[in-house]
Amino acid sequence: MGRTPDRFHGPSFEEGVIWTEETSSPSEDRRQQYVQNKGLEIFEDGVARGLGESRVNIFQYPCDDRDVDDPPDSPATGYRVVIGASPTGDFSGHAGEVVQWNGTAWVFTTPKQGMLVYVNDESNPYKQTSASSPWVWVKATLTESEHRVLRQLIHFISEGPAEGFVSGAYKETLPSGSIFPTSVIWWESSSKLNKIVERNLTWSGVNVTVDEWKGYDTDGSTVLGTVSDAISYSGIVETSRIRTITVS
Repeated sequence: MGRTPDRFHGPSFEEGVIWTEETSSPSEDRRQQYVQNKGLEIFEDGVARGLGESRVNIFQYPCDDRDVDDPPDSPATGYRVVIGASPTGDFSGHAGEVVQWNGTAWVFTTPKQGMLVYVNDESNPYKQTSASSPWVWVKATLTESEHRVLRQLIHFISEGPAEGFVSGAYKETLPSGSIFPTSVIWWESSSKLNKIVERNLTWSGVNVTVDEWKGYDTDGSTVLGTVSDAISYSGIVETSRIRTITVS
């Protein structure tokens, strides 16, 4: 069988030499590509699988979009998307699957837990976290704004601005002078036009039962993320804490 050397680049693997080899059955219109010394097998559908483990999906070709419920009328050959939760038409019954138009028909790929796809219109990779339907795709990395707000919350929970923030931040505690404040706001400056982070406290006697931090976008008003702790006590001694983290 003839072999054609080439190069392989993938988000999860180092660059390696590959070659193409036709399958033994001439009736199969499929080529297999083997990654040298990587222990992986890459099929024409773009799925990389461990040798001897034909159902272990590692990597998929990028998708143009995700959460697409309605098949387009005139898709371009190679158009590839992650189907949404309420598919219609030719996508019906394939919620959460990956689909590609091959020029004449739709080709569906059933997700496997751990599968990764890169969504071009969001510039973000998504990971399949489900072992079976309904399929759940979660973002595999933080965006710049999400990373920024989590960094804000870390710095300000420690009581003040640190690396990455301009000087002159202003702290306001409300009610002013109270030993049981219900709100602590860090503003970009003493003019109090743009919030950076905000802490909201709920008290039960001398105990804080809800401790919530909000991180704001550069406009000073859009909440990018929230960290909220629900705290339980025995007398004045904390006995448990449940933390909820939400990134908008």
